[in-house]
Formats: sequence, structure tokens, C-alpha cells
Amino acid sequence: MHWVITGANRGIGLAITKKLLQENEEVTVGIRTSMPIEHQNLRALKLEVSDPVSIEEFVVKIDKPIDVLINNAGVLIEERFPEVTEEGMLLSFKVNTLGPYMLVQELYKAGKLRESAKIINISSILGSITNTGGTSSIPYSISKAALNMATKLLSHKLKNMKVISIHPGWVKTDMGGSNAPVLPEESAAGIINVIRNLDKSGIFLDYTGKLIEW
Repeated sequence: MHWVITGANRGIGLAITKKLLQENEEVTVGIRTSMPIEHQNLRALKLEVSDPVSIEEFVVKIDKPIDVLINNAGVLIEERFPEVTEEGMLLSFKVNTLGPYMLVQELYKAGKLRESAKIINISSILGSITNTGGTSSIPYSISKAALNMATKLLSHKLKNMKVISIHPGWVKTDMGGSNAPVLPEESAAGIINVIRNLDKSGIFLDYTGKLIEW
């Protein structure tokens, strides 16, 4: 299978990539900087998900049909009420919402997604409206809630594909912080397992396969 992963040079994205390469899968990653690992089955391409031109150039360079797309690239700007900025909001939307949506759209128009492709948007429990109590970042939560809407809309349009949002858990990464209880390897293994066994579309799951309310 051919997997495409954005934001794969660190954290959860890197952990997913390593696990897939151990399983001898083909992986293409879209990254802003450099990839810390090399592998015969790994292809690294430049991608800035907040830039439409970069997305178009990335799509052109994809040379094999995609079985699984994982929209993992994201940004967490810790802004709380009443100190939220327009700049923080707009950047969060560009990276966390518009980037994943536009990438799917461009790949679809270019015919790069297989008929039975699985599209996985890495979301967050912090983007669940039903479960909202508080948040460490207003822009992050709102942009992830919007990403969940993009997931649902795409699931209605892409009838033969599976499109879902996944909450990866509170993971011990640069973004999640050192107090997080879940290791990147645990989250990655869970996400891959969910993807392999996925038989529904338009749903919101966590990395263990548990259903989350929108």
C-alpha cells in the first residue's frame, strides 16, 4: 500500500512513518524541513500546507496512486480568551483546516487517490463540540472543529472512499508536552490499526477505535 503523510518529520507523524516502514509499506511524506530518517521505501517531499502553491507542487510530484492519506500536519498556538489574536486564528485555520481540505481536493482533481482510498484527518478531542469544557487554545479547538466538518462533508462527496477524523490521544510530543500520558509509538500503532480495520466513513474516532461525538 502507498501511504501519504503530512507533517511526518516529528511527533506522531514520524512515529506512524517509522511503524509503516517497519511493516514494509511505501510511504511518501510531506514536510516543511528535513526528514530525520532514510529508508528505501520512503520518499520525502517539501510541503507547506498553509500555502496553496506548495500543495499544488506537492500533488504534481506524487507519482503513485494513494491508498491512505493522513493529514497530520498541524499547529498549536496557545491563545486563550480574552487574548486571542486574529493572526493566531488565521494561521490555525490555514494549517489545521484549509491545508487538509485543499490537499484532498487537489489530490482528487489530479486523480491521485484510489477509488477505495482512506483519508484520515488528525483532529483532537479539543475540537469536539459535544465534549467541550475548556481548551488550552481557542484557535486550535475552533480550527479542529472546522476540520471535523470538512471530514463530514468530504465523506458525503467521496462515496467510495473512507473519510474520518481521528483523535490521536494526548501524546508526549513537542505539541502535547512532557505531561502527556500517551507515547507517540502507542498512538501511531493505534492509528494504523484503526485505519487497517476501517469499515465506516464520516465518523470521529480516537486512536483506540472508540467513537467520539462531534
